[in-house]
Amino acid sequence: MFLNISSDKVYIWTWTKNIFLDRNGIENILWSQLVKLYNKNKFKEILVLNWPGWFTNLRVATLCLNLLNTLQKDKIKIYDISKIDLYTYLYKKKLIPRHWIIYIWQRKNIRLYDFSKQKYITQTIEETSLDKDYFLDQVYEKWYHLHLNNKLAIKIKYTESWLEITYKSKKTLIKLKDLKLKSLKQIQPNYMIDPKMN
Repeated sequence: MFLNISSDKVYIWTWTKNIFLDRNGIENILWSQLVKLYNKNKFKEILVLNWPGWFTNLRVATLCLNLLNTLQKDKIKIYDISKIDLYTYLYKKKLIPRHWIIYIWQRKNIRLYDFSKQKYITQTIEETSLDKDYFLDQVYEKWYHLHLNNKLAIKIKYTESWLEITYKSKKTLIKLKDLKLKSLKQIQPNYMIDPKMN
């Protein structure tokens, strides 16, 4: 199973269907969805795309997954990867461009990430130079795509032991073992906050 908690909707992919859950009220619906899916499919592995994301999505989803695995006596292998780690892997394989326009839930602002420098800057959409080679997050907010080129959005899908990445209509399959992820019993929400030391 694949769980994307790093978008404006929580996206669950199973072998039988796709489920999209709105972030508003996620604390009331995600747990029951996970329990229903587990009771029906008895999945043994979950790949989680964790960060950057809506704080409530991250917090609620990791809590629900950890509780489910605890109740199942740690029978579920949880694989946790951030967008930054996944996209860095894709960039190094020359599957995506150097710049990533990160969706941050603000209508006027984005973060522009440069993979060659491994840094981002926060700026307005109007300040963003759209002549650069870039890609967009997989999000569903219409206004985000109105300002930017929707054809440059990355799409991620899970197909058993593969990740299917689509960019500019080109599909690439990535073996999960190539990502070298270790299975975990419990995961933490990844909040994309730089720590401040006093």
